[in-house]
Amino acid sequence: MTTRAQISAAEKTRDDHTALMSAALDGDAATVKAVLKRGADVNAKDVAGRTALMFATINCRADAVKALLQHKADVDARATDGGTALMLAASSGDIKIVRMLLDRGADVNGEFALTGKTALMLATEHGYADIAQLLKQVGAKK
Repeated sequence: MTTRAQISAAEKTRDDHTALMSAALDGDAATVKAVLKRGADVNAKDVAGRTALMFATINCRADAVKALLQHKADVDARATDGGTALMLAASSGDIKIVRMLLDRGADVNGEFALTGKTALMLATEHGYADIAQLLKQVGAKK
């Protein structure tokens, strides 16, 4: 799973990130909206397969997540390492973002490609009992 530090380190180069990804990482919802209005691809991926939604999620930027979801961001997009926005939200501890993703139909039982871990497993590992409980309520199996 990609960590915040890894994303931040990669972001410093900005060589493979779109303006939308940079705005999402910064949590700048106004810029996210403006870039989307100009026609940015909401589901564009960087070389690691990460989307703007993943960048906003890992840094707990709820307003940016909301703006991206309103523009039909793919909640189940997978990075090349297998991570999804829901997995990132579950491991980051932001229940508001977890709820937003679930409300948009995120796959609650998706598994991390390399380890087989799910959002529920990640929330439990990180001690986020409230997120684990929510995931179970909506059908998380493991």
